[in-house]
Amino acid sequence: MPKTVPALLAQILVAFSTPRRLTRAVGLRFCVHKLSRRIIAVALGFSLSAQAAGPTVMVSVGHGTEPARGKAVREIVASRRQVVDFVPLPAPGVVSTDLIAIEQRSQAVRHALTRARKKESEALWDDCVREVAGAMSDALEVIATTGELALLRDLHLQAGVCLSLADQVSGARSHFRSAALLDETPPPAGLHREEAERVQVEARNEILARPKGKVKIVTEPPGARVLIDGHEVPGVTPLEADARLGDHFVTLRRFRYESNTEQRLLQPFGLIRVNLEPARRSTLGAQLLAVRYAQAPAPSAEELFLAEAAWSRAEQVVGVTRAEGSSNYRLSLTETATGKSLRSVTLSRAADDTATRRTVCDLIGETCEAPAGIPWYVWPLAGAVVAGGIVTTAVIIENNRDARFCAPSGCR
Repeated sequence: MPKTVPALLAQILVAFSTPRRLTRAVGLRFCVHKLSRRIIAVALGFSLSAQAAGPTVMVSVGHGTEPARGKAVREIVASRRQVVDFVPLPAPGVVSTDLIAIEQRSQAVRHALTRARKKESEALWDDCVREVAGAMSDALEVIATTGELALLRDLHLQAGVCLSLADQVSGARSHFRSAALLDETPPPAGLHREEAERVQVEARNEILARPKGKVKIVTEPPGARVLIDGHEVPGVTPLEADARLGDHFVTLRRFRYESNTEQRLLQPFGLIRVNLEPARRSTLGAQLLAVRYAQAPAPSAEELFLAEAAWSRAEQVVGVTRAEGSSNYRLSLTETATGKSLRSVTLSRAADDTATRRTVCDLIGETCEAPAGIPWYVWPLAGAVVAGGIVTTAVIIENNRDARFCAPSGCR
């Protein structure tokens, strides 16, 4: 006779409270208690990992800070955020795939120029123009990365020569003007046919007749070096530079930011505004190596630290310093990509552990109150596991009336 429902449920609950299993008559080893524990452990792990969510952080302890205080701040931050340390820089001889690709594009442009000059010597004007046109996009990619303008200037000159010899003077003048804007120096004579060189001189004279004046260049953030058509302008942004009316390649370079090269229409007494993009990790590595080996000007200590933190994949920096003229501490939170200050607080030197924790948590935007018991969302998960186990066991027992609950050592 099957047992009554209350007695059956009571026996099932007893089975869940101890690590028991069904007999082989059911055909399954169903260790429900162990399964329940694993699922609850996953839920608990999720609740604990949620505490470490948020931006990755690097902790910087300044000179004059007591070691015990710096250690306490780091431990509190680590309880709520993932804390990272400095990552070593790559070896000096390592070349990135981006630089390899740019060098291959440069080689492709040089080969195209060689073929175009050969076509010119063979009086194959149309083929010469096609060779040059096919290499223009690669030359623009090279300029955007390296700022090297010579290849593009030579392409424009070669296109102008072949177009003028093919009786397409209008197109030839356009290319000669572009070349003259990139380089106003007088072109060497005797390299091409006389009719082509005559059109080139006329186009250059048109450029020299254009007005020239000051152009203001502003960047966000400021402090960028400026190159116009490959020639560096003294100073850093914001600044004013002499420029002739027309399209010029303007290059902006700043530590911790991507180099920016674009073709821009410069007008005397005009204004250029550019928002710089934070440097990618590969760019940061190259910039830091250049500073280390004195291949680039050394930035400020703060700029260098932010670059090293971003290279180490820290999204924010928590700084601990002694406030000037005070015995208290200044705690700051800074965004590594932009150097923007997010928050700053003052920590009393006499603060106890509770006050220190509260201050640090306010800085990083956390509530660091100790959790009371198991988080609320774990209980529904645990209840669902138990209820599912009860239903499954009831179904199995209903289909196997001769099933018995036995201890792990077996049935008597």
